[in-house]
Amino acid sequence: MLGNTERRLALVILTTALLPLASAMMLAYSLFNYASSVWLRPEVEQELEHGIDLYKEYIRVVKDDMKDQTAAMGASSALREAALRHDGPGCAQTLRELFPLYARQLVSLAVEDEGGRVLAQYDRGHQLDEGAERKLEVRRSLGVNGSGATLIATFAFDRRYERDLERAGGIHDAYAQLARERTHVYGGYYEAFAVLLGITVVATVALGFLLARGITRRINRIANAIHQVTAGNLDVRVPVTGSDELTELARVFNRMLSEMQQSRARIEYLQRIGAWQEMAQRLAHEIKNPLTPIQLAVQECHRKYPGEDARFRSLLDTTLEIVEEEVGTLRRLVGNFSSFARLPHAELREESLRDFLGECSEQLGHLGAEPSESGADELIVAQDVEVRWELPAEALPVAIDRQMLRRVLVNLVRNAVEAIRDARSRGNGSSRGHVVVRAERTTEAIAVVVEDDGPGVPEAARERVFDPYFTTKLEGTGLGLAIVKKIVVEHNGSIRVDHSARLGGAAFVVALPFPHSLAIAAARSSDGRLGQQPPRAIPSRR
Repeated sequence: MLGNTERRLALVILTTALLPLASAMMLAYSLFNYASSVWLRPEVEQELEHGIDLYKEYIRVVKDDMKDQTAAMGASSALREAALRHDGPGCAQTLRELFPLYARQLVSLAVEDEGGRVLAQYDRGHQLDEGAERKLEVRRSLGVNGSGATLIATFAFDRRYERDLERAGGIHDAYAQLARERTHVYGGYYEAFAVLLGITVVATVALGFLLARGITRRINRIANAIHQVTAGNLDVRVPVTGSDELTELARVFNRMLSEMQQSRARIEYLQRIGAWQEMAQRLAHEIKNPLTPIQLAVQECHRKYPGEDARFRSLLDTTLEIVEEEVGTLRRLVGNFSSFARLPHAELREESLRDFLGECSEQLGHLGAEPSESGADELIVAQDVEVRWELPAEALPVAIDRQMLRRVLVNLVRNAVEAIRDARSRGNGSSRGHVVVRAERTTEAIAVVVEDDGPGVPEAARERVFDPYFTTKLEGTGLGLAIVKKIVVEHNGSIRVDHSARLGGAAFVVALPFPHSLAIAAARSSDGRLGQQPPRAIPSRR
């Protein structure tokens, strides 16, 4: 069933096609009548007949001239006497003398006796061109009362005149036929033009409906998608087809939905991570408070025991050692909780990612990382793991918080180093590990990739590795990648585990939006922090 928009578009296309076609048909009718009145006139036919008569008269005059020339040559007394004596050499000499006088159209001259034997012959030196010349032979008796020898003169007549005469005759006949049937001829053309117009109208209507249906179908897709968005479904997408304004509208609409979906996911994640941070802060507070009294009480018991019983003294020493070790572990855990709970909000500045990675490569180099008791990142040299920084050729402008993004890279590189070491300790790794940090521009974002040749991330854990307190390590709090994801989300970006790492291990891809993208614009309008300060210069040490 056709909609109003389809009918209107089809009507517009039909009207646009009919107006010039109807005008052309009326103009063609007028031109046919005018042409008939101009060209099909009796005067034209008379002039054509007169031209043909002139051609015929010219050809007759040429032929008469050839006959007159033959008669003039046959009147030569020397030629007649030599022919009467059957003197072949004398005839030949006379023919050579006569030929130059009439050589313009002559091809050859010959003298035959009464029996048809050739006494003498002379020609122009080359044969007749059958394509351009026509042979015309004229005979003239050299005797008295038509008896005796005969002079045969062969002339070359230009065939162009015959062809022109034939062509003129054909044109005259066609013109006469057209004049006799002009009403029928013009009527046939006019009917053919009318049929063509009808076919064009039908094709235009069909094409109009097809084009209108294609446009309205795409509009309906966008309208249906908008209805689903108003119902809360942000997963809907409009197919991007064609290369017109509707295509650009569909592309922008899909990009807007992606940005809205990312913003919703970002808000939900930040709300969820905020709840985790609050819980971590409470746990840190609840765990930290009793640690010191427990440690002091055990130390006091150990200190005040005089030591008469060696077995009991050994038990106290072991207890003190265990308590102090476990308290230290709990303090490190509390430090991690506190660090996670006190994560600052990212203050984004527009920077050059190439310069930032260059600075990180100089500061970190071949470094691994492990958490200290204070919760800060204490860097240690990773002599057995090569960390290579592949700097991009272009600047790659991004909006980042340098300190927080540096922490992301430290955590990812540290995890890669520890994964390689753990695999080597289990006998699954090579003698020397490799970690590569690189950046590249994609169509939608700028990606920072940290990959290694370690054991990789199990497929079952790839969706949960960024959840707080989830870890695949024997020792660990599961907060490192949660902190990484929160910082990346604060940068309005995303992080994922790539399934096709070049080195064969794990590959973490951090996607950062362009500094002037919709995501950064939304962040600028929501918190007002982006762009308050000018970009900080990065010293170059290269």
